[in-house]
Amino acid sequence: DLPAVKNRGVQSSKFACFGHDWRLQLFPGGYSDYPTPPKGAVGVCVERGNQTGNWPNVKFLFELTHGNISLQTSSDPSSYKCYSNTSNICALTTRPDIKHRFLDDKRALTISVVMEINEFVPKNPLAATMLKLFGDEESSDVIFEITKKEEKTKKRRREMASSSVQFHAHRFILEHTSSELAALCESSPEGGMNSPIIINDIKAEVFRGLLYYIYGGEIRQESLMASGKEVIDAADKYGVVNLKLEAEVWYVHSTRITTDNVIDNLLYADAKNLALLKEAVMDYIVKNKKKVMKRVSFKEVPGDIYKDLLAAVSRVLDDSDEDNSDDDDEEDEEKDYASMGIGALRQKLDQRGIDIDGSRDTLIAALKKKS
Repeated sequence: DLPAVKNRGVQSSKFACFGHDWRLQLFPGGYSDYPTPPKGAVGVCVERGNQTGNWPNVKFLFELTHGNISLQTSSDPSSYKCYSNTSNICALTTRPDIKHRFLDDKRALTISVVMEINEFVPKNPLAATMLKLFGDEESSDVIFEITKKEEKTKKRRREMASSSVQFHAHRFILEHTSSELAALCESSPEGGMNSPIIINDIKAEVFRGLLYYIYGGEIRQESLMASGKEVIDAADKYGVVNLKLEAEVWYVHSTRITTDNVIDNLLYADAKNLALLKEAVMDYIVKNKKKVMKRVSFKEVPGDIYKDLLAAVSRVLDDSDEDNSDDDDEEDEEKDYASMGIGALRQKLDQRGIDIDGSRDTLIAALKKKS
């Protein structure tokens, strides 16, 4: 066990970053500092191993993680003492909370340290250069025309033509960001330059946002929350996966799931392969099981939801370790995957450069394959 005496620290092995050697120092029994730390808080800091040279101006972020639970704290670089080899101490959570939530099966604690140099470093200009090409008519080689669906009357067609909106784009960029839009270029007469490619199943402002994202732009949170479903539908149809998943996050955060809409959201999540939304629906069902059983019909629900439902039970009850399975060959890491949140699964896949779109089973299978 780690010491419970106040101000007595334990050190990690050393690691290198920014040309210096560092150690993580933990104060399991609490610490004294100014300002006064929270009562019972475990302290953490980094200590520079080099005794020569100036203290680099660095930002720190400390994170405790276990399964789908995480806790972060950061350190303010403006308060560092440059003549000292130790950073200011940051408060984590309490010792009992660490024992209860963050120790793994071997009673080990994992602390991640993110370090960022706090100096001006010019950025690679490629992203800004790409964004300048957005809507550039002179260099574009394809035109998309967004209209409403065609109607039979001549008068209505004239009105439609006057309200259509054109967007200029570059085929080379589309080939690497949206294979579906690139395919439209290939199948269109004259490649979509002299004869615009007509799209009539999406609003102009939504398509503009889709193209803007493809060129490296960021869509405002308010827009994603206001037009969440429309953005998800467009991104799903044209294969802009990251935009679909980003819009899904804000749709989940801005949607209040009730017994009236729980099945609609579940069916929508299943149709569009929205694992995070499906997870939110499952969590709601588990937490409100009595009310849902009384008021909701599951006749239209697909039969493959049971694994998601079991995962939700495991998360809500925090009971994944009490697995009565007789399969002794199942690895602990695979058990963790089964109860891990969709956000955590996607983050692990993204860190390994693996596609993050797909159902819970798809994401877990991809992680197991790379393990």
